Amino acid sequence: MNKYLITSVALFALVSCIPPGKLSESLEANTLLSNKYDSLYNKLNDTVASYTNSIGQLKSNLISLNDTVQYYRAIAAKPVVLSDGDIFLNQMLGLSLLTKSEIAAVNNVGESNSARNSWLIDFKANLKKYTGNDAEVKLNKGFVFVEVKNEILFNSGSQILSKKSQLVLKTLAQLLQAQPELTFMIEGHTDNKIFKKKGLNDNWSLSVQRATAVARILQTKYKIDPKRIIAAGRGQYLPIDDNNTKTGREHNRRIRIVFMPTVNQVLNLQ
Repeated sequence: MNKYLITSVALFALVSCIPPGKLSESLEANTLLSNKYDSLYNKLNDTVASYTNSIGQLKSNLISLNDTVQYYRAIAAKPVVLSDGDIFLNQMLGLSLLTKSEIAAVNNVGESNSARNSWLIDFKANLKKYTGNDAEVKLNKGFVFVEVKNEILFNSGSQILSKKSQLVLKTLAQLLQAQPELTFMIEGHTDNKIFKKKGLNDNWSLSVQRATAVARILQTKYKIDPKRIIAAGRGQYLPIDDNNTKTGREHNRRIRIVFMPTVNQVLNLQ
């Protein structure tokens, strides 16, 4: 009891020695320091909380990024294999010849049919059986092209169809007969060598005559409606190779048949 009494007396004596103005200033300074401490402490807590949340979000983003990387690595390891029909449809979509909804409709039909795109696969197989490497099916810009070397259809300088050409045209006719609404164009192409023969004046005339010869046999022998057929001579003006070489000129001498299906015909071709 005496101990606390002595301490209280000492403090009272000490305070009594401090002028009232100084004591008030000291108390105000202490209050300001206390308030500043509280403010800094609260800011520190807020900063720590914000930092903790940022760390958590960063970890979540890293997990998501890792999942994305793994996904694309899996795709890269197993690239998607597109069928000829898929490539053709994508080309038509790119040229706005089909809408995305129409593409989806085609794909839905294909998914319910195990023979999806078999028309094109079978057609290419049959064409190769009769022509070997002398004819080729290509898909480009929403068109189906069949290019046949002139040698398999015509003798040099002639617009008369060869016997071997019958097998090629029969295969083409089978596809055309199965798709009665499918229109197409037959193009004759030549090299740039000067050509003159009785009844023909130049390569352009020859290319027209050859395209017409193919059109006529499709009409007369295979009963293809001539309203579906366009016969055109392109002469030497659309080469696919260098006319300054023998091999290039051989490539340029060709018949090209161009098919352009509509969306309904694409659906039927599945």
